[in-house]
Amino acid sequence: MTGEPLTERRAVFVYEAARLQAIAVDAPIVPELWPERDEAFRSQFVAYVDGLCQADELPTPEAAHDSWWRAYEEMGWTYGPERSVEHKTHPDMVPFADLEQREQDKDAVFLALVCIARDWIRA
Repeated sequence: MTGEPLTERRAVFVYEAARLQAIAVDAPIVPELWPERDEAFRSQFVAYVDGLCQADELPTPEAAHDSWWRAYEEMGWTYGPERSVEHKTHPDMVPFADLEQREQDKDAVFLALVCIARDWIRA
C-alpha cells in the first residue's frame, strides 16, 4: 500500500480487516479481495470511508447498513437470496433488523475499523 493516497490506504485497511472479521466469524458472505472489486465499488468505498474519517460523529450500525444498501442500489444491485457479482444481487439488502446477528455485528465492526483507520493511519 506504500505510495497510495491516505484515503485509499484507510479504505483498503477497513475493507480487508472487515473481510478477515467475516472469515473469523464464519459469515455467510466473505467479499472478494480488494483488488478483485470493480472500480465503481472501490471508488464509492474510498469516498465513504474518507467521509466517515472526516465526520465529527459516526453513524449507528443501522445507519451505516442503510448507507451501504443505498450505495449498492446506486451501483445497480438488488436483493437476491444469494450474493452474485454477475447478477448484482445480495441477500443483505434488507432492513437492519432483518439481518442475522453476525451481519449486524459486521456493521459495528466496520465502524470500529473506521475509527482505527482515522486515528492510526496517517499521511
